Amino acid sequence: MKLNKAWVLLILLIGFTFGCDDKFEEINTNPNAVTEINDEYLFANAVLLTLRGDNNKQVQFPFASQYAHVYCGQSTTIYIDRYYDNFTNHEYDYLFKTFYYGPIRHIQEVLRMTEPGGENENEVRHAMAEVVSVMNFVQLADAFGSIPYSDGGVGQEGYLYPKFDSVEDIYKDALQKLGNVVPILSSADAAMGYPGADPFYNNDLDKWARFANSLRLRLAMRIRFADENTANGIIKECMALPLIEENDQNVENKNQDSDIDEFRNPIFIHYGYWKWKMSEFLVDLLDANGDPRLFEFAKPNEQGNYVGLPNGLSDTELSKWKMSEVSDPGEKLVGKAASIYYMSAAEVWLLRAEAALFGITDGDANTMYQTAIQKSMTQWGVVDSVAQDYVASNPVATLSGSREEQFRQISTQLWISVLPNTMEGWTNIRRTGYPILPRRTAPAFDLGVTEGKLPTRCRYPASEVNINNKNYLDALNEQGPDEITTPLWWDVRN
Repeated sequence: MKLNKAWVLLILLIGFTFGCDDKFEEINTNPNAVTEINDEYLFANAVLLTLRGDNNKQVQFPFASQYAHVYCGQSTTIYIDRYYDNFTNHEYDYLFKTFYYGPIRHIQEVLRMTEPGGENENEVRHAMAEVVSVMNFVQLADAFGSIPYSDGGVGQEGYLYPKFDSVEDIYKDALQKLGNVVPILSSADAAMGYPGADPFYNNDLDKWARFANSLRLRLAMRIRFADENTANGIIKECMALPLIEENDQNVENKNQDSDIDEFRNPIFIHYGYWKWKMSEFLVDLLDANGDPRLFEFAKPNEQGNYVGLPNGLSDTELSKWKMSEVSDPGEKLVGKAASIYYMSAAEVWLLRAEAALFGITDGDANTMYQTAIQKSMTQWGVVDSVAQDYVASNPVATLSGSREEQFRQISTQLWISVLPNTMEGWTNIRRTGYPILPRRTAPAFDLGVTEGKLPTRCRYPASEVNINNKNYLDALNEQGPDEITTPLWWDVRN
């Protein structure tokens, strides 16, 4: 019997390979190569990606900042502003995947490494990682609704078709985790944290404990209209512990006026590509209130005026506008040295004011409200004397009227104070109903697929629908149709 020459060569090659396997491995092993990545690198990278990664850039613009009526896009992004939803193959897909492929993947690995029995077991580092994990999963859930959570970001452990967890389950688990980590961080030895590898607070664990407790307060306030009993108990617990109170405790990524990508604000390049404009809604509200933050948030147009572009204009109406006459965002929002904020003292003071207003906790709501306004103005560089005069003399800076009218004041200031985190701005409108956005009517405005109503979520990407179809369908059975008008669990006032 004759053997084909190719088969002979293949057999000889296989024999040679097995016989020389040890030598090949020895020869082809780089003695300087990194064979494992330590949790310090993974943690620092996850923290940076949380605020600097494509996940945050994409969720802020083109989605949240337009839905929050802070910015108006140009080019193809206007269709998101016009409330269309045919973005399942790219925009939704990119938003969904960049969370999982970026910060979530890294922070889940840190949690695995530092958990009890992990190769780098460390209770303090595990607690810090839990906070970062909550930041990302909750933001993704606020965008889409039910998402892979308990099985999310752990594909390396065999979860290739992860089940979706409900928004309610995600929030309640996140609240429990944050409640568990606050006492750990409050009493921890800083040497057990991430000295030299903490881009948020440079390993100041007191600030980490305040942040974790403040984030827990934010989430509890968010669900209070959906589950009052659960929320109110947690809100009271948060008020009994230290919170973010001063601007030096803000969750902030500071940047430099640099041409090096790693040192400058990543939104600078994002803005340079998309060139969005300021929204008329934000500009007019700040201008009508005599709010000096307008001059920090926006640039004057060529005539020296502050003019915003209405969101959602139809093609006919949009053609009547000269873009050179519309204000661009200011350097403190999109410049190279602009900071990226995730949470601020102003936001926390406003959450406290809301809790006091509704009698959930003690304290004077108006004092907290005014403290918040002053903290926000200081954060954005408004001169102290101007901020103090505004709080003392402007009627907007004093709570008045019915409880609902005062709630509207607090919620509107909260919408302003969270900038540049417009994801929180969009979420605030969905949660509270304030500020009240102008209702769009044809033919001046394009009504999209929502009849002009603000979208309440993003649709799932086509890749998830096709590849993870069973779990996708299970999520819809629990949550409702995969439409941008389906409200999330905590969105019950609108």
